[in-house]
Amino acid sequence: MQVAPNKTFMPQRWTLFVYLTLAGLILSGTLLQGFLIGTSLFADAAWGQTAHSILGMVLLLLTLLLPLVGLLVRLPGRITVFSAVLFVLTLLQVTLAGLARSAPFLAALHPTNAMLMFAVNMYLFIQVWHITQGRQTESAQPQAASAVPDEKKKHSKVPLEINLATGSYLLYALISVAVLTLFILNRPQVANAVRSMHPNFSQSEVDGAVASIQLIVVGAHIVFGSSAAILAFLIRTGKNWARIVSSVVSGLVVLEILYEWSSPTDVPAVLGPNQRIYAVFVQILMIMMVLACAALQWIPQASRTFFAAEKASTPGNIPDAAGSNIGN
Repeated sequence: MQVAPNKTFMPQRWTLFVYLTLAGLILSGTLLQGFLIGTSLFADAAWGQTAHSILGMVLLLLTLLLPLVGLLVRLPGRITVFSAVLFVLTLLQVTLAGLARSAPFLAALHPTNAMLMFAVNMYLFIQVWHITQGRQTESAQPQAASAVPDEKKKHSKVPLEINLATGSYLLYALISVAVLTLFILNRPQVANAVRSMHPNFSQSEVDGAVASIQLIVVGAHIVFGSSAAILAFLIRTGKNWARIVSSVVSGLVVLEILYEWSSPTDVPAVLGPNQRIYAVFVQILMIMMVLACAALQWIPQASRTFFAAEKASTPGNIPDAAGSNIGN
């Protein structure tokens, strides 16, 4: 099998503009959040609290897209890492807001975390702005820009689709950790849900039911979260078995989340009736992410990489100088 040589990828200005637009929207949204919660605290405006909650979920979605766009643009690794950190901080921000009843002192970190989000977001915006200006200079010197170190060429051999799948699996693992933390901290709400379902249960029966539920939920999130983190790196080896396993795991994750929806004592039970829509939103997001991870590995460009790795690992196939395999 002959694999066409990979061309050096140079981010175009419009892709950088997409990243800057997302970062700018998140920056503006973070500032707007302060105003909206202020209308609720100081002007007693009920709509301010509602708008604050809705915008928080929008920002969560935008910060999820940010590291994925960073992988698409193939920005420097530190920027992609900080983009993922911004998503984690935003996810933590949403989680802290849900701890007002069960852990008020942790919930008090909500405004402090918002300041961290703003600082990381500003850093990312400034860094990518400088890169955009540098791209303008490089476009005037195409020959100089074409000289890429061997290490970068080696890194660019990983298809874009696999980079995106890697990032999505890692983000899924982080979301799973956040959901698991929220579930563990809100044990009293789970107990209340069990009591409402079985009012005749004694306290020992309630405790036993809660322990069983937590064992199942905690076990599922640990297994699937760890699997996603491991598969994020295994699929980069180009082994065909790795993408088959990851596709099977993605299907099991979807089934597990659908099972959670059928149980009134899972994550939605630890939130108030008017907040359960947020849990459903996060779970739908998780389903979309794992399905996208599986699909990205089977599109033609990624498939060629997996087949090439499989062919190269077969005994008797020796790559010649031109990059083709000589064998049977």
